[in-house]
Amino acid sequence: MELAANIIKTQFKGVPTVTGGNATPTKDPCPFNRCDGSGLISFKKNGLDFMEHCECLEVKNKIRKIGELFDRAGIPKKYAAKTLDQYSPRNELQHRALEIARRYVEKYQEIKETEKNGLYFVGPTGTGKTHLAYAIVNALIERYQIPAVVSVVPDLLDLLRPKRENNEAENRLELAKSNELLLLDDFGSERESSWVTERMFVIVNARCERQLPTIITSNVPLDLLEKDVHGRTVLAWERITSKIRDMCYQILMDGEDFRRLSAR
Repeated sequence: MELAANIIKTQFKGVPTVTGGNATPTKDPCPFNRCDGSGLISFKKNGLDFMEHCECLEVKNKIRKIGELFDRAGIPKKYAAKTLDQYSPRNELQHRALEIARRYVEKYQEIKETEKNGLYFVGPTGTGKTHLAYAIVNALIERYQIPAVVSVVPDLLDLLRPKRENNEAENRLELAKSNELLLLDDFGSERESSWVTERMFVIVNARCERQLPTIITSNVPLDLLEKDVHGRTVLAWERITSKIRDMCYQILMDGEDFRRLSAR
């Protein structure tokens, strides 16, 4: 992941300073060499002393906000540095998936306002769907300061299981339902109980009704996700997949396992 400081420094070159207000002193040096690192510039005019904000103050505040958003998102360390540029597609489907991911980041501000504004990455283990999903989240936080939450579905379900005085579960459920951007990783790996089905429907339905962008990774295509082991349609899961189809574009990622290729 590119350093947020470098990205923001470039973005804010030439931005005019703002006079007045209070600045928060900081020990970090000024990247523009205009102040002592405090975010304030002292100057005289017509014999009077004045102070104005240095443009580095806005830069530092933005860097701080990005750091807070990454901390809040709960991105696993393994994926915290993933970028789209690091992804190496191995076949036509994966090339297409990468291009869709790039376009999603580039056009996110427009896409999020549409009814169908999510992505459902599906394919065998090791084809890079999780890499792409986390890379999108990382890019959206850096570029647009989007408040994101990521959840590995089995871990989320474990947290949501009924326990006494489980305020953390209630808070996490509400975040999953209402946060602007949600990544659900390893969706559909647990489908055996009615409780799991009900929890998944609550989250997916809430996000569909609120038209909130949702990125999902799964080993199971939507048409199989709604079937049992005998190929019969499970009505409860059919309701869930119907909602996902309304809110997400399904992106196929079939291909040889990346981890096997890298081990050769």
